[in-house]
Formats: sequence, structure tokens, C-alpha cells
Amino acid sequence: MISANDPSLELPRWKKVLFSGVLLVLAGTLLEFSSIWYLKRFDGYDGKHLVQYEFDPYKNVLPTRNYVNTRGPHHNSQGFHHSTEVTREKPPDTYRIFLMGGSAAYGTGGLWPNMQREYAYLSDSVTIDAYLERYLAAAFPGKRVEVINAAIPSTWTHHHLIYLNQTILGYDPDMVLFLDGFNDFFFFDKTHDQFASYSYKEHSSVIMGDPTVYSLVYMNGWWLFRKSAFANVVMKALRTLKQLLAPKPNHTPLDVQKSLTGLTDVFPKNALKMQRRIGLILRDERVTAVFMLQPLLILERDHKPMPPIERKLFDFNVSSYLPNYEAFMHLAIPYVVDQEGRTARDVGAHFIDLTGIYAGVPEQIYTDYCHLTPLGNELLARYVGQWIIPWMKVDMARRAAAQRAQ
Repeated sequence: MISANDPSLELPRWKKVLFSGVLLVLAGTLLEFSSIWYLKRFDGYDGKHLVQYEFDPYKNVLPTRNYVNTRGPHHNSQGFHHSTEVTREKPPDTYRIFLMGGSAAYGTGGLWPNMQREYAYLSDSVTIDAYLERYLAAAFPGKRVEVINAAIPSTWTHHHLIYLNQTILGYDPDMVLFLDGFNDFFFFDKTHDQFASYSYKEHSSVIMGDPTVYSLVYMNGWWLFRKSAFANVVMKALRTLKQLLAPKPNHTPLDVQKSLTGLTDVFPKNALKMQRRIGLILRDERVTAVFMLQPLLILERDHKPMPPIERKLFDFNVSSYLPNYEAFMHLAIPYVVDQEGRTARDVGAHFIDLTGIYAGVPEQIYTDYCHLTPLGNELLARYVGQWIIPWMKVDMARRAAAQRAQ
């Protein structure tokens, strides 16, 4: 009789290692396919693109080319938030408009899904550019009008300056619309610098910086995040957990007058200076520039009726800032409007203040602090369209006269 403890029955070490390896591969495969199913079911994953943006060597960020979210946005091969390709050579009898800006212009959904999931993603048909293109097509029957969404979430005005020279001007635009404000207009710390203070460096500073153990681990983690559905899900969960466990920030009340003084020093040297340079470049290129100051939820107290969910979002928005920040913003807006308007006139551009366009609108407009519902996008597009139609007519007449003179 053979004993169960007989050494001759013990598996060789190589078989144990092989068996363990097979189990790990099976477990990993199960986790990966489970994560793929989860992302497809709840996050619009198309099975190819895990990340909505890719690294760009000049401006850090570019919307991932050929990206598809089955519940929301599509990008073309040029990285525009546009479901079809844009020809470099503008078709005959076409008026081409580019929309640039941050996430609000891009059409990002609500970033507070814990409070409302309805607008987590917006389809391509309900973004500002889509509504504007349809509005302008009706205003110019028989004329082809293109509105191309070249906005990039999280970007600042100096990225517009780069993107124009890098890409946009190569597509022969007739008009460029810039929808900005939240990302980089309202800094008041006098040490702020448009280039050095930009926090979204898309991991390049770590990976391309000093070769440390941390940078090696970080680089491999970033590779996994973009290649593995399981790693993508886990890292997103860890990021959320980190935010939940992070200590509450200091809520010392803001010194409103001191902050406003800081803004008057910082804004002209940074975002406003970038806009001035953008306007001069576009004037030189004979392209109509339109700068627009975006609406913000924090400005809407006693300004627009709010349904319960929007009031909840508003209260959360105000409480997430330092006390007195709301008062600071109400004083900052008139100053920024005045400065943007003056700069636009100086460089032959146009300026539209959009901060008050939702007065009296009882329906929900905001999905969080600055992103908009489809109705918000539609109303904004219609308002902008009413302003730019006369400018477009003048521009079309000028171009037609120039062609006849040739």
C-alpha cells in the first residue's frame, strides 16, 4: 500500500510552477474579459480605445484619433471631435468654422455621476458644434457651412495658440470660435504662469524626466492603463478611492479684494496675452476670430430658476470652493468681460459674453460646474449663431469681392 506521504507522489517543482502559471493566466484572462464586459456595458468602450486622449508632443493632449465611445463622442482620424473626416482642401462654396476651447466646448458630459448619471455622456448630435452647424445651415440655404469641433478637454488658451499653428490653419478656416473661461481665466496667485503652471502634463514630465525607479514603474503603469481593460478599471477605482480618502482642503475664507487685485495682475499677463496673440495671428491670416466667455453654474444664484437637481449641483459647486469664492467670481466676471472685449477690438476680433444667456430658463442647463445639458448646448449655439451670422455675411461678401477682383 502506498502512503499519501510517499515522496514519490510529490509533483516536480517545474510542474508546480507550470500549474501555478496556468492558473495565473486563466485568472488574468478572466479578469481581463470581465473588465472588457464591464467597460462595454457601463462606459461605452468600443473594444479598441481605452483612453479618450493621447499624448501630443507640442500641446500635451490630443483627442485619441479614431476614438469611438458607443454611448457618446466619436473622433475622426485627425483627432477632431467630428464623426467624419475633414478635408484639408476646403470644398468650393464652403464656409468653415472651427470651435476651440476646453471640455465645455468639446461636449463632455457631467462629471458628478454620483449626483446625476443622466448626462454622463453626450452624443455627437447634441454638442454645441452640432447645434450651431444645423442653425447656420438653415440661415444660409444653398451654402455649405461646416462647424468642426477642435476643442480639447483641460486645455488652456496657450494650447490654442499652439494648435492653431500646428494644425488648424492648415485646414483653411474662415472663422474660429474660442469658448474659454473656467480652465485658466480666474487665477489670482501672482506666481501663476500660463506655461509653467499647467498641471495636465500627460505623464510626459515623469516618463521623460529623471530616470528613477518611480518613473520606470509609472511608465509601465501608464502603458498598462492604455492596454489592459483590467488595469484601466483598477486604476480608475484607485484614483476614485484616493479622492474619497484625501483630507478635506483648507476652507479659510477667500479674501475677495486681495484675490481680485491678484486677478488684475495675473490675467493680462497670461490668458489674455495668449488671446491677443491668437487674435493677431488670425488677423494676419484673414480669419475671423470670435472669443467667448463661457457660462458657469456658480454665477447663476438668483439669476435663473433651478430645478431641484440643478439646485443640488449648485449647492455642491459652491461648497466645494473656498468661502467667498462665489462673491469673488461675481466681481471677476465684469473685469474679464471688459478686458476680453477691449483685447478683441484691439486685434480686429469679436467678443461674446455668454455668462448671462440662461437668465430665466427654468429647465436644467448645467450637468456640473460648467458642462451643459443638450438644451444648454442648443441655447448657447443659437445665441452664438445670432451674433455671428452678420459677421459671416460681411466675411462672405469680402471674400466674394476678393475673388471677383482676381
